[in-house]
This record gives sequence, structure tokens and C-alpha cells, in this order.
Amino acid sequence: MKEKILEAFANLGFKLEDADGMGYVFDYEGIRFLYMYNENDENFLSIALPGFHDYDENNAAQYCILEEKINSTLKYVKAYTLGGGMWLFYERELFGGEDLETIIPRMIYQLEAGLVFARNTLREIETSSDDDTEGCESTTDGSNE
Repeated sequence: MKEKILEAFANLGFKLEDADGMGYVFDYEGIRFLYMYNENDENFLSIALPGFHDYDENNAAQYCILEEKINSTLKYVKAYTLGGGMWLFYERELFGGEDLETIIPRMIYQLEAGLVFARNTLREIETSSDDDTEGCESTTDGSNE
């Protein structure tokens, strides 16, 4: 399946670069994406937008609010913390008969729309005087306090 996916990316005009075993990076509209593959599950298709928003102690409340807003509002696109930053993911199961040259662009467009949503939401959060972090019990390492 990996070969079919790589072929679909090539047919769509994307130039993928090896990302040291994590998958393949590619650019679209000035945004760097990552096609991640799982050798243990060939039917798992995951495209990510890595580290678009950094976490630090000074923005912990805003960071948490942003992640919650993305995950509770957007369909298909989800936010996770990896390596000290927020990533957006679109993941799906493949069954074998899909038109990958239709699916891949839709995934990329949804991730791009998710990034726009995240940036707009972050601006709203930053201008808001409400620092309510209710519902943000998770820490950035995935554990609960």
C-alpha cells in the first residue's frame, strides 16, 4: 500500500523527501506536511502538519484551550502534542479500493483549513481576557494531573 500512496503523491505532483524513517515530508502552499507510514499497518494513512505551535510554560493555558477547541470543533483533523509542539493530523483507514489521488488532496486541504482555524482561534484566545482552562486537565506529556 505504501508504494501506491507514494505513486499517488507523485502523480499529484508532490516531491516527497525521506524524513529519516518517520515518513516523507512535502510542501504545499508554503506549508510543510509529513506523510507518516506505519510498517505494522499498511492500511493506515496519516498525514500530519508538524509543530505549527510551540508549547512553553508562558502559553500553557492558551495552548490547552487551542488544542481543546481544535479537537472539539473540527471534523477529521485532530491536534496532538509531540516533541514540545502541537501537530495536526488527518488519519484514515484504507480498504484497498480508494482513489488515492482524490483522497490525498482532500486530506491536505482539511489540514490546511485546520491550520487556518487554529491561527484564527489562537488570535481570538490571545485577545480574550478569559483565561479559563476548564477541561484542560491533560499535561503536554499526555498524563493527567
